[in-house]
Amino acid sequence: MILDGPFELDPSRRYSVDLMSFRVDMCIRRISVGLFAYFGPYVVQISALFLGYNRKEEEVSLIKPGVNFLTMESISMLPPQCDGVVLVAWGEPWRAGEGSVTWEELKESDYHGMKLVLNQYEELTE
Repeated sequence: MILDGPFELDPSRRYSVDLMSFRVDMCIRRISVGLFAYFGPYVVQISALFLGYNRKEEEVSLIKPGVNFLTMESISMLPPQCDGVVLVAWGEPWRAGEGSVTWEELKESDYHGMKLVLNQYEELTE
């Protein structure tokens, strides 16, 4: 399920992700959420996280300045000629106290948007 996006980018530029977080009600469990980049016909996962049972906050960070929580790398580069990014969720959404919910219900009532901060840069050429 696409939670947010796609957000189009200029493929002639290079980007890194400085910050990526989203807000979802704490009662939502049993799903994974990931940031994906696409370039031409290809899609690559930049970061992802499983939302389990012991979350303490509604805001969930996949990437903070200095760390990508999936790869543990300090810089999260988007691929060359990247056309855009999209926030995708998968799994079996579960609302605590109620049980299974549809993706449409989750997106309409439990998802509260994302923050995405990209850094645009130019590669050094010799």
